[in-house]
Formats: sequence, structure tokens, C-alpha cells
Amino acid sequence: MARALLPRNAFIWNPNTNFSDCYHNYVSQISQNCSDPNQVCMNDTYGEITHPGLVFLSYGACLRECGDGYGLWEVKDILLRISLWVVPAIVLVAHYHFPPLGAWNTISVVVHILADPIDTLWCLLTRITVRRHLLQKAQNSQLLSAGAIATVWAAYDELGFQDPTPDFQIGLDKLRGLQIPIKKASISTNEQREVEIAHGQRYPENFLALREGRLPDRSGTSKSLEAPISISEKIGKFFLSDEVKRTRRLERWKRAIKHLTDYERMILYRIEVAAQRLVFNRDESLLTTWISIVGLLSALMGAFVRTWTERLNNQTAHTIATVTLLLVVVPIVKLSGNIGSFTSSTAAVDIVQRLRKDLDRDFGSDVAALFPPLIIPSEDEAQQKGYLVIPDEEQNPEGERIPLADLAGPPLIDEPSAPSLTTVEDKQLLLWPTVAAYSGMNSSYRPFKTSPLVPFRLSITLLAVSATWILAFCYAPALVISFLTPLKGFACRSLAWTVIATCWVVSVILDFLFIYLHKRQRLGLSRPRVLWGIIYMRDTVLALFIAVIVTAQQLGIYNSCYCRSGELSRVFPSYVNLNPFTQEQFIEGWTMWVPTPGAAFLLSMVGIVCIERRFSDSGKLLSRNKVAREKMLLHLRMLETKPARGTKEDKERKRQRQVEESRPTRSSDSDGVVT
Repeated sequence: MARALLPRNAFIWNPNTNFSDCYHNYVSQISQNCSDPNQVCMNDTYGEITHPGLVFLSYGACLRECGDGYGLWEVKDILLRISLWVVPAIVLVAHYHFPPLGAWNTISVVVHILADPIDTLWCLLTRITVRRHLLQKAQNSQLLSAGAIATVWAAYDELGFQDPTPDFQIGLDKLRGLQIPIKKASISTNEQREVEIAHGQRYPENFLALREGRLPDRSGTSKSLEAPISISEKIGKFFLSDEVKRTRRLERWKRAIKHLTDYERMILYRIEVAAQRLVFNRDESLLTTWISIVGLLSALMGAFVRTWTERLNNQTAHTIATVTLLLVVVPIVKLSGNIGSFTSSTAAVDIVQRLRKDLDRDFGSDVAALFPPLIIPSEDEAQQKGYLVIPDEEQNPEGERIPLADLAGPPLIDEPSAPSLTTVEDKQLLLWPTVAAYSGMNSSYRPFKTSPLVPFRLSITLLAVSATWILAFCYAPALVISFLTPLKGFACRSLAWTVIATCWVVSVILDFLFIYLHKRQRLGLSRPRVLWGIIYMRDTVLALFIAVIVTAQQLGIYNSCYCRSGELSRVFPSYVNLNPFTQEQFIEGWTMWVPTPGAAFLLSMVGIVCIERRFSDSGKLLSRNKVAREKMLLHLRMLETKPARGTKEDKERKRQRQVEESRPTRSSDSDGVVT
């Protein structure tokens, strides 16, 4: 394999070959002679010469006349290759949404993308799928503020791969029917009377559920209370502007919150505040991601232009294969832009912990139990078992209490303050940045792809999609281009791309092996940090190996008699073709060079669009755009403003007006007919 990837004497600096001079000084000076032992004539099935007039050198003659080493490309050619094809790929990778965990974590993510893109894409698809299932659970439960609740749930997935939905459902079932407690010390004077009135009552059976337009039943489904929508109305909704749709959604939201009790409204306000803080501490820059993808596409077009203008070099088309192989980063970077990342390593931990404290302080431990304690590694347990469940400590009743009225209005995006190390949660907050890399903040790393939200069969389906995407849309086009570029056959470059693809497949197999050893607690892999370290070392070795292969191609180390002779394939007599493209070969090449990478890029874009369509709402729970963030602020304003209930006199006048409007009217026409 080493001889195939790097020709003889490749480990010795031996750039003594210049095929351009060899062609002008030797090949162009002789004519085709099939009896010459230094030449090779190719015959068809009828015994006729397939390329009359073209001189093909034998492998031995190439070594003697052209050199037994390799011919490096010119310096300006190398710089042009790097600037046109390598730099755009680096710029695209730089637009990956890295979590704020330092330079070493950024390097680890980059090497993981290069060494194991199948697993990287698999992890990203798994995270998007988890979010979709979280949003579906919130919507199927007919929870008001389902988007905000699912947003908080999505933060749990990045803080220890935790699924909070069972705890939420258990807590919700427990609350429905319980007596509403009162905590006078934690409520402002303005709301004291309202809570005292609610005290002694019970939580409604449809507590926190949507009650306007839809009625939840015991099975978890819903039955519409409104008339079914006709086909014409559905078609009309399709042509409505975004502004009209947004206005209608806000009107439905207004009608829905009118059916809430004040107690429910205050609880949902707390949840909406936490969701808004999570979103506003999120990085969202999809425009620059698209610009970087367009930059890589322009690099591919530059490779086409270069191949057209330098048709005398019949090896330039291999650069198109190199760029096609780099398309592997397109879906990874784009999906990472949809997922996003937090702007601070501890912001999400602080927001979730503060939500639980606020719910416990204002509404009691039963309401706070809707959101379970975070599962975060501790200093001692991380060295022994790996994970520790934070205990739900009792809050100090003499501590500082913030009235709910003081939190009215759009909440500020507070940076987490320095922990005082007085509670277990403060200690966990301080330790989180040291364990966050392998505990959920890296969307490209997920040791266990299965969970109650992503069962085994679905996880394997996502793996098949990832492997097909990488191998069919990136490796296969590069292989086809190199295989069909003269000299046609499986030569050094084809083998190089195959070795890279093999490394990617082997990486996935090693992932399964490491996970198995981790579960069995073998070879010291019982701790998450050790598993992360071993995977990082494996990725570093494979990434360096892949970088050497690609660099060798860019420098011209594959530009040797061995790689150009077909010696590796051994399907036909080895020969070296130093002749420039004929017009027939040039036209035939363009019919393959343009459609192959173009179709690969187009299919990759189609896959991205399909994923965004399927996961349009759930994929952006935390990374919302400007319009969605404005909608969250409006929801907070509506929850903050108490809806007008109306007096008994107003309700009676409204009822009488409706009765009068429903009575039939009398009118006479010219014939005296009463209608």
C-alpha cells in the first residue's frame, strides 16, 4: 500500500522527473513504432491500433527517459491549487459552529470532521432528531408554550444528553388534582391577593394544556372544537403572506392565554423567560454559512476553468476530484449552523438552574419538579463513575427573594455570575466547562446514538443516511473522475481516495468497538473522559494520515511514472501517456467532469433542503432567527399583561346583544310579503 500511495523512492527527496520536458525532448521527437520495446501499442478486439499516431511509453522507458522519481508541480501551480481548492474548504470548516470551549476543543472538532465525517454527520442528525421528538412530545401533550418547553428540554440534551420528558410528564400528572400551595414570602404584594384567592383550590385537570380550539383527551391526542377547514381555505392559507400568518398566530395565542388561570400564566411566564434567555445566548449566523458554501462551489467552478485553460496537462482533472472529495464538509457545516452553539459555556447551565430555583421559590417544589436536576459530572464522581445526579437541595428561606413584578417586561440576557461555591449546583457550574466537551456541548460528538427518543432502528437508519451521504456524494464522484482520467484505471489517486473512504468506515467501526468496551468497562474506557481522549487520539492520527495523502496529491508526488503507467491496476500492459488531450478525449472528459461533481453537489443540497423541511421548527428550537425571537418577546408581553376578564354587567350586556342579533327581522316589500 505504501508503494501505491507513494511511489518508489518517495520517502527520499527525489523530484527528478519533469514530464513536460520529457514529452518535448523525447516523445515528440519519435514516431509510433509498435516494434520498439520502449513503446506500447494498444489494440482493440479486432487487432487494430486504438490510438494511431500516439506514442505510449513503456513503464521501463519512462523510468529511463523521464526519471525514476516524481515531478513536483511548479511553485506557482502549487500556490494556485492551495488558494483555489484548499483555502475555500478551510474557510467553510471555519464557519462550523464551535462551542466556546477553547482552542483545543476547536482542534478536536476539526480533526473529528476530517477523520470521521460519517460519525460527525450521524451525531448532528441524531441531535436534530432528538429535538424533533421533544417538540412533538410537547405539541402532542397539547401544552401551551410547547415551543418554549421544548426549547428548555433541548438545552438538557446539550447538558449531559439528558431526556427530561419523563420527569416533566410525571410531575405534570402529579400536579393535576393537587391542592395549590401558597408561599407568601416569595410573592410580591401586588399578587398576594390573587394567590390567596387561588389557595385552597386545586390544579385543573388540563393544567398547562391548550384550551382554545382544541380539547386534549386521556390518550394524549386532541379533538378539534372548531369546524373542519375546507380545501379552498387550505389553499388560501398557502398564499397568505408571512405577516398575515404571524398576525393570526398571535391572535390565536391571545385567545388561548385568556383561558389560563393566573397561576398557570405566571408559571408559563417563567418558562418563557428561561427559553428566551437560552435563545438569546445562542449563536445564529446562517447567512455566513451559506456564503462559505457558495465559496466552495466557486472553487469547484475554478477547477473547471483551470482544466479548460490548461488542457495541455492531462492530469489537471484530478484537482476536480480533490475538490469533490472536500464536499464532505458541506452538510456538516450547514447542519451545525441549524443547530448552533451557546455563546458561553456556562450560560445554559445557569439558566436551567435558575429556572428550577425560581419555580421552587414562587410555586413550590412540586412545580419545580417539572424540570429535573441536571446530570452533570462532579469532581469526585467524574474520576470514579463519570456522572452524578445533582441533589435537589432546599433553598435558604432567608435568602434574597426577587418579586415577580420586578421581572416584568423583556428579560435581560444576564451573564452568569461567579459562583460562590456554597452549594453543589455552584460547584457543578464551575466544573462544567472542564467536562462539557464530552458531555453534550459538542454536537459532533455523541458516544451513544440511541436513547428513548432515538431507538436503535432509527439510529441505524440515521447511520445509513450519513454513510450514504458521505460515500455516495463525496467519495464516489472523486473516484469516478480519477478512474476515468487518462490513464484510465485504478491508479494512485483512485487508491488514495479509496484509502480515505476506508479510514472513514473504519472510524465508525472503531466507534462501535469503543462504545462496547465503554459499556463493558474494559481497557479503562469506563469513564467518559477516557473514551473522549481515545477517540481524539484516533482522530488525530487518521486526520494527519488523510492530510498527508491530500497534500501529496497537491504537491505532485503522485506525478510519477508508477502512478501514470497503470502499473497498479495490472489489467492491461503498463504504459505512460504523456501526450496532450486530443479533441475527442477533451470533449469526452468534459461530459464526465462537469455532471459528476455537479450532480453530487446538487444531491447534497437536496438532502440539506429535505432535512430542513422535515425538521424546520424542531431543528431551530434554540437557534432561532430574528422573526422567531421577536415572536418570543410578544409572547412574554402577552403573558405579562393580565387579560381583561370583564364585569358581570359587561357579560350580561354582551349576552343580550347576541340574543337580539340572533332574532329574525321583519321587512315588507311592495307586495306586502313579510320576510
